[in-house]
Amino acid sequence: MPVNGSLSHASADRLTCLVRHWTWADEALARFEHELAGGWEYGEDPLADHPFGAYYHWCALLCGFSEAALEHGLLSARQLDAIRRDLEASLPALRACRQLLVVIPSSLEEQPRVVDLLGDEATLGRLRRVHEAFGEALREERMSREIDSLDH
Repeated sequence: MPVNGSLSHASADRLTCLVRHWTWADEALARFEHELAGGWEYGEDPLADHPFGAYYHWCALLCGFSEAALEHGLLSARQLDAIRRDLEASLPALRACRQLLVVIPSSLEEQPRVVDLLGDEATLGRLRRVHEAFGEALREERMSREIDSLDH
């Protein structure tokens, strides 16, 4: 079923940028999953979050996609409805991660720490569903365009 949201109206350049950023998000997720699978010792040391830069990177990229979906119609209504609750529940934490990644704070006191962000077991499930939904929407649009180009 073709995408009826703004992806279908996106220029080839816009779609290429979106695919590039989703690829980066996918790579960040893979790095994070690898780090998570290896386990970690979490102590009071502020540097304990150091190995989880991939998590913040992944979340920052998902934040951009989430805002585009909610504010700029990136997805079709069907696609957005399928993940709207996950998006709305995740967006505050995604924004906090993006902020942590792009702004160098003067102190560590008010920053989210990975152990706190992952304290809710549902969080990772929501983020993975959101991630997969964006990837699927981009794959659908690329396939639709490839099929259209073969027809012409």
